[in-house]
Amino acid sequence: MTALLTMFLWTGYEVSTQLHEYQAARSEYTQLREQFGIVSSVRPSPEIEGGVEVVDETGGIQFDALYELNPGSAGWIVVPGTEISYPVVQGADNNWYLRHTFRGERNNSGAIFIDYRNAPDFTNAFTIVYGHNMLDGSMFAPLHGWRGDRFVIHIPDGVMVFEVFDRQVVRADDELFQLRDLSQDSGERVVMLSTCVTGQQSMRYVILGRHIVP
Repeated sequence: MTALLTMFLWTGYEVSTQLHEYQAARSEYTQLREQFGIVSSVRPSPEIEGGVEVVDETGGIQFDALYELNPGSAGWIVVPGTEISYPVVQGADNNWYLRHTFRGERNNSGAIFIDYRNAPDFTNAFTIVYGHNMLDGSMFAPLHGWRGDRFVIHIPDGVMVFEVFDRQVVRADDELFQLRDLSQDSGERVVMLSTCVTGQQSMRYVILGRHIVP
């Protein structure tokens, strides 16, 4: 009886802690969205065959202010049709932002971050951006049900639009994550969004997008 009671209390504590972390992370990122007012989308451009028009209602993000909050800031990602609108950061490794938010708070929701091996300005031919698949539907969780064809990344030089050309489930040690030949520049810019697969610890769901010029 004592063991069952202890287990019940511990489970309740874990659930309470998890809910508190969810709420804290959502509050932080909601405040950041309100502060920087990121509202971007993309739509087909009737004037350009196969082209797109960037709808940027912000007039451009104030990156100086973003850098003051976190010097590791690299951009801001928006996935139209989802709640994904987050600052993108880069750490000294791929571990810190798995368990820390944009502001550096210890939280299992983590942050959206670029692979530490990549250039922080998305100039590599292949860049990986990671985000958790949170049970409360936050971070990169919406990618699993998203069927849109374009996503947007704000950078200091403007807005980059990426057109999706592949979606797949791969192993966490797939060659896509090896980032070989980063020194070679073909002129093409591809960003891969990566998140976990519920119940499959060794698998990742990835979406690959190719940079297109509006």
